[in-house]
Amino acid sequence: MSVLMGGVFAQAVILIIYQLGKRYDDRPLSQYISAIVGKPLGSVVNFIYAIYCAESSLLVIVSYSDVINRWVLFETPWFVLVGVSAAIAAYVASSTLRSMATITQMIMLLFLTCMVILIISGMGKGDWRNFFPVGTHGIVPLLKGALPAFWLYAGYELLLYVFPYISCRKKKEIVIAMSIANGFTTFFYVLIAVIVTYNFSESQLNSIPEPMVFILRKFRWPVVQSLDIFFMTIWMSVTTVTVYVYLFLSARYLAFVGRKEIRSHSLLVWILAIVCFALGLWGSDRQWLFRFSSYHNMATAIIIAIVPSILLLTSLARGKAAGG
Repeated sequence: MSVLMGGVFAQAVILIIYQLGKRYDDRPLSQYISAIVGKPLGSVVNFIYAIYCAESSLLVIVSYSDVINRWVLFETPWFVLVGVSAAIAAYVASSTLRSMATITQMIMLLFLTCMVILIISGMGKGDWRNFFPVGTHGIVPLLKGALPAFWLYAGYELLLYVFPYISCRKKKEIVIAMSIANGFTTFFYVLIAVIVTYNFSESQLNSIPEPMVFILRKFRWPVVQSLDIFFMTIWMSVTTVTVYVYLFLSARYLAFVGRKEIRSHSLLVWILAIVCFALGLWGSDRQWLFRFSSYHNMATAIIIAIVPSILLLTSLARGKAAGG
């Protein structure tokens, strides 16, 4: 239920971001923000978005490094896991937006492979009674659960930057494509939730940190010996997409913090990657990771839901648009 609610919230934010981008369809947010709130405050907002995107990259790096370290690469030093992830992402993020889009399209094919693996592995023995009773905890726990689920759908805020660079016959096609993507993502996460709930009871889930990996590990498939390792290897490519997209966005927002645009994009990306690597060294402490994740869930709701809503309302109130 919380996963579904997260998808609904995400769809609402997509519509808000679309309406905001449509009003300034010739420039990315980093450039038209000053037209809404003025130059000084616009620089502050750009800096906030740059920090948020950088910490999003950091969270994905340390979260997935933590999973890899506990399930596969037990003896590999933590700084190696974080460093390799940051370096690969920085290398891709330092390229152009078109190059990144081409790489991402290739990696998304691996995403479909992951989906097939999840469906096959989840068809083992389970108990449908694990789904009952439904809704006994009330609406408040569902809303609390929807907040971290909302972070899972994060990524559509990329539209704030790429809106003017999308080639389409009608702008309506953008929101249709984003809605389809959100629906597919919602289906994917609901599928995972169904598979996990089908295989484990509520008491078991409280003691299993990564239930999906546990399912993959116990599943026997004659084609692949260790399905969990195979899955996590493929999924690493998918998570890398998130890291380098956020690094790219962070650098682009940071470029417009000052009076003049900083044109050394590659330099900004590598500086941000080094900072993420340095902070990521603390991620080996799981308590630090939990606190950071909890903080980031709140930051996500503010940065990609509340701030665009305020900007859209301010733009409507002031009557300023790209051509006006």
